[in-house]
Amino acid sequence: MSNNTTGIRDVAYALIAALCGLLLTSIAFAQAWPLSVDIGGRDARFAIGFHDPEIDVYNAARFRWSDGESTIALPQLPVLTPSIMMLRLPNGRPADAPPPHVTLMNDSHKLTSFTFPDYRPRIYRLLLPPMAHLDWALRITVVSDTITPPTDARPLGVMVDTVIVTPVHTRVSLPSLWVAISAFIAGALGFALPRVIGFAPRSAFIASLTLTLLIAAGIAFRPLETLPFIQRFVAILLIGWVGVTLLRFIVLLEAAGDYRTPTFPGASLPLAMAIGWWMSPLLQAYMSIDGALSVAPPPPVVWIGAGTLAALLIAGVAAYLQKGKSSVVRVALLVLALSAVVHLAYSIGFAYTRQAPDFWILFRGAREWMRGGSMYDIEAVLTNHFGHVFKVPPFYGMLFVPFVGMDGMTVLLGHRIMNTVLIATTALIWLRMWRLPFVSLSAASLLIVFNFRPLADTLAYGQIDLVLLFLLTLALWALRGGRDATAGVLVALGTLFKIYPILLLAFFVVKGHWRALIGFVVTMALCNGVAIAIIGWNEHVIYITQVLPNIGGTTSWVENQTISGFLARLTDSPRSATIYQNDMVRLLGTLISGAVSLVACVLALRPVSRESTGYALQYSLFLLLMVLASPAAWMHYETLLVIPFGALLLHLRERTVSLTYASALALSFALIAYGNQWSFYDGTIHGMLTIAGVSYKFYGMLLLGGILAVEALREPAPAFLPRLTRMITRPG
Repeated sequence: MSNNTTGIRDVAYALIAALCGLLLTSIAFAQAWPLSVDIGGRDARFAIGFHDPEIDVYNAARFRWSDGESTIALPQLPVLTPSIMMLRLPNGRPADAPPPHVTLMNDSHKLTSFTFPDYRPRIYRLLLPPMAHLDWALRITVVSDTITPPTDARPLGVMVDTVIVTPVHTRVSLPSLWVAISAFIAGALGFALPRVIGFAPRSAFIASLTLTLLIAAGIAFRPLETLPFIQRFVAILLIGWVGVTLLRFIVLLEAAGDYRTPTFPGASLPLAMAIGWWMSPLLQAYMSIDGALSVAPPPPVVWIGAGTLAALLIAGVAAYLQKGKSSVVRVALLVLALSAVVHLAYSIGFAYTRQAPDFWILFRGAREWMRGGSMYDIEAVLTNHFGHVFKVPPFYGMLFVPFVGMDGMTVLLGHRIMNTVLIATTALIWLRMWRLPFVSLSAASLLIVFNFRPLADTLAYGQIDLVLLFLLTLALWALRGGRDATAGVLVALGTLFKIYPILLLAFFVVKGHWRALIGFVVTMALCNGVAIAIIGWNEHVIYITQVLPNIGGTTSWVENQTISGFLARLTDSPRSATIYQNDMVRLLGTLISGAVSLVACVLALRPVSRESTGYALQYSLFLLLMVLASPAAWMHYETLLVIPFGALLLHLRERTVSLTYASALALSFALIAYGNQWSFYDGTIHGMLTIAGVSYKFYGMLLLGGILAVEALREPAPAFLPRLTRMITRPG
């Protein structure tokens, strides 16, 4: 089929997808009304310029005070249809204060004006004429005189409780212009994005229809949680399309294959990951423009991004003109590797300015022991061990004892310098382990992988994850060389800092590395013996009998990106950093985590050479389990996932994959490597979209786990599996 015919067909499919999006959204939009906005219970998306929510003690209703000129932002009304807006306005002014005079305005046009006749709460109804604005919201400004009570320094205008908007004609409610345009574009992009990734036209159309149905369901059943954000679906799809199109433009200039089913060279996967990473600050920038607070990309990131784009354009054009298509990918990779180094340097520099709360927990615990007390505050552990509580093994606390007499800031600086050195050392070990030249495209690819926000957050918080990354990288090197006992020693050292590296014992058992188990047990005995000799038996008894049994469970807190944490957020707030109490959900999380761990063990049974990248991928599965299947693991724990990403790049560098596969890996890397809990979340909850959105790193880990599983399944099955299959399927 000619390119012209293919292009015409794709345009036709995109147009049909766009019209389907418009139709389904229109049907859902008609079901959304009337809309009831609880101003006192909702967030600043609807109440702009109001004071914080309060509770009326007389009727238990929530409300907000206006500040004299506040704005109620409502989803756009149906087009060509008048609507009735009902305002419930309690009058909470003192009896000796004059009743408020209120003026309602829209776009500087006065809608109505009235004065409260008395001090009783009242309901006011206003007929709104048909309005059309290229904005998600109909903005009603509440202007009033204010008072300042003696006990409250805030200017108080009028109390607003609830706003209800009802179209006059509810049988036919055509969507607003904003919703219609957004739905049309979302339908088209819902086809264009999977199409440019490599989906067949029919599959891309099905993907678009599925996405449209999900958006329509959100509008019909959760309108206040969906309508204000419909444009963000468009932005996400557009940014994804831009990223993949840019990748195709750079890489597929020299790649073979039909545009409809493109193949992707494995050596260019770092390029895909870097481009995916840079799409994330674009989304931040759009969210900031769209009204999200405190999520804009930092100015240094904007400048680094602008410089990267300029360098890509200049260097890419120069390389193409001088050496042809073959050098474009190499030049782009080098430019993106350099920008990764610059951004990592900025991230590390910024980390040095942070307060390091986790470091101070450890430092103060060791200092308390030196003063004759205990490292452990058992009451704090029992109350909420997810708070600022010393709960690590005594061996870890022992390492701080020699420094507690020094200035804490000096010790923190030394701790950060040590961890900065470990980042560089781990990268050098990785190059040495795989015999990669220091000056090579493989080394440049590693620089892209190390542009990893969890590394910087570990440094900022004063955590130990960089030490764990160093130890577990060395452990992989030891296993590849057959030095199993050394690997066991290294894993034991990691377990003395954090409990979760103990999951690697399952890997040792599955692979039959019995000397590693012996090395682990001996090292644990010796190191804990040293800790007992220095710290004393009492601290160990407290840890084993009172701390360790009480630090299980999970939390719905936004930083917890594990399976259990994701499930907890379905029924609890991501703002809650306390112990999650729903036993049924906790059990479900434990069962799913156990099942995932069992799958990893089965995949690791496949026989591979120790020195192969396939072995490193099997090892990486258990590193992923540490931060996915544990009850609680903060975002910076994902520092360990540098290893699976690095192993995947080595594993696939001589192969070709589909562009869909490359895009999945790039998306996984972008979700995990960019940002933390505050990068796309300002602390306010906008309903189901917030609950779904704050788990973005969880989705990245699921994608990574799926890719690791696919690669593991390509290895030959263990000998007993074919025999077992034949026994099960044998007739009679």
